[in-house]
Amino acid sequence: MKVKIQVKKLGKSHSKIAPVFYDYPENVDTVRRLLEETVRIDLEEYGKRRRHTEVEAVLSKESMEEQAGAGKITFGLSFQDKVPDYRKAAENACQCFEDGIAVVFLDGKKLERLEEKISLQENSELVFVRMTMLAGRMW
Repeated sequence: MKVKIQVKKLGKSHSKIAPVFYDYPENVDTVRRLLEETVRIDLEEYGKRRRHTEVEAVLSKESMEEQAGAGKITFGLSFQDKVPDYRKAAENACQCFEDGIAVVFLDGKKLERLEEKISLQENSELVFVRMTMLAGRMW
């Protein structure tokens, strides 16, 4: 099922938020499963991008301007041989949620616990917010 995730575009001078659609399986029924599936989808996409080791196209003017706004212009190539471990990434996402570093909203409702039951529907709207410390230290 297609679910809309609101993503803030980095480097935009107007801080544009654009929807991105993820295709989740039907069995996502808890916050934990939602986080695990989101990590799986993101790692699959990362793997696809990583396999393209040659520059396939010249950067467009819009792409360069967008990247310049973020402070760095690249061709999107990764020179690291490390492949992310799904289990570690999923555990990290769940830990960040439990620690309050990441907050998740489903159709406008804040999700509170990993084992909380959820009901994803076609065109549900997800928002992931990464919290930032403003001052001081965490410990």
